[in-house]
Amino acid sequence: MGTNSPNWDYLILTASNDRQASAYRSLLARRPLERVRKTLVVADLEGKRIGSGGSTVVCLREVLGAERRAGESEAETLQRLRILIVHAGGDSRRLPAYGPCGKIFLPVPAGEGQTLFDLLVPEFLELPAGAGGQVVVTAGDALLKIDMSAVRFDRPGITGVGSWAEPEDAARHGVFVEGSANQVRLYLQKPGVEEQRLAGAVKAGRTILDAGVLSFDGAAAAALVRAFPGTKMMLEKGVDIYREVCCALGAEATAEHFVKSAKGSGSAWTEGELRELFPALAGIPFWVEVSPRCEFLHFGSTRQLIESGQALSGQRVMVMNSVVAAEIEGRDAWIEGCRIEAPVKLGGRNVLVGVDVTEPLELPAGACVDVLSGEGGWFIRCYGVDDDFKRPAEKGGRFCGLPLLEWIAAVGGEAADFWSGAGERSLWNARVFPVEAGPEYAKYLWMFEIANAAAEQKRAYLNARRLSAEEIALLSDQDEFHARRWLEARTTRLGSTMSERGR
Repeated sequence: MGTNSPNWDYLILTASNDRQASAYRSLLARRPLERVRKTLVVADLEGKRIGSGGSTVVCLREVLGAERRAGESEAETLQRLRILIVHAGGDSRRLPAYGPCGKIFLPVPAGEGQTLFDLLVPEFLELPAGAGGQVVVTAGDALLKIDMSAVRFDRPGITGVGSWAEPEDAARHGVFVEGSANQVRLYLQKPGVEEQRLAGAVKAGRTILDAGVLSFDGAAAAALVRAFPGTKMMLEKGVDIYREVCCALGAEATAEHFVKSAKGSGSAWTEGELRELFPALAGIPFWVEVSPRCEFLHFGSTRQLIESGQALSGQRVMVMNSVVAAEIEGRDAWIEGCRIEAPVKLGGRNVLVGVDVTEPLELPAGACVDVLSGEGGWFIRCYGVDDDFKRPAEKGGRFCGLPLLEWIAAVGGEAADFWSGAGERSLWNARVFPVEAGPEYAKYLWMFEIANAAAEQKRAYLNARRLSAEEIALLSDQDEFHARRWLEARTTRLGSTMSERGR
């Protein structure tokens, strides 16, 4: 199968660790892909986050190990293959309810048993072919709809896909500074509006936003592999494909620009290390194709889960993979993997995942509950729709609607009760989630209104075994999580009613 074929030699999904990779393999086995010769799941090295660039290199090494013929160079091997790499690893820190499945396999309200994978990957498989081999690298955390009618990937080197956007919106992403004939002059990562203007990126008041699709020809993919020959830097500092790779590309890129752009967007590499890396990447031709239409539905956070789900389904209350035998009253809610046997009243902007409702349930606005089983019991997770699991506690990290440190003080605890050792303290690594012998979430709903909690509730909570979201990500039972979805893949309503307030 060569590059003149509309088909693909490899579809590769990346995973955060071996546990997630095993689950991905099972999920892929349930989805025969006729246009793909082989599927692979590649976990990050040693279970450590190595970045999209590091993960891309590891994927290409796997393919080279399987496909390289005697006497063949890396470029020659890759020039006869067509490979799609979808980065699907990650901790889901902003979307904890779907940590076990990763964002790529989160259920979406688009038909029975549908996941983001089922909507996203077929679109990628329709991408136009390249010339001289092709490696397409993209991400699996947003539903991307691109008009590819005028896009071509047959130029030598690397071609990115962009779309016109307001400079203020582009400031949080990658930006192409276009030269003549689709050539990229510079690549900017998370540039401010003034930086975009000074670099010449703003034209007629708009900027070319990176849509997150990169197509490498075989020679460029081989150059990427050669630029990162070992694993030390990947494991220690990570390699982001946009920051430590794309910022080095472009007809006018210099080592100074590379260092400034990479460091300015958070690179952990030293200036000397970046300068040493620059020559290995700077000579790769870089192009941009601007799609006339590009739409994103992001599923990267709990709030986006609700908003994008509504945009996709047109429904105010989304119910998926669930059995519903009682009334649900509410609006702007996401209910998935649940069994509703008693009335549910939701205040708005709520998420329920994996919950069995056997007694009447009422949640205040913004309250989220998800329940997981795993090693040691059931993990009960109550949190707010806007809680930021990544933000340090000292810099405004919140929990259940309050600053995290304020919530800890209100429950009668101290920092040492929730974190051990030095290092950054955030909701991600705070031991705030109780572990129970069964899915007994109702006894912890007071966490949303801690000012009204009884002293005995707080005392029992502090004495209970508690884990962090970081620990739960490694201990959750992947098989049970997915089996629940397969069992309830068709949402059924057994004599139930549903009402929506606030229309």
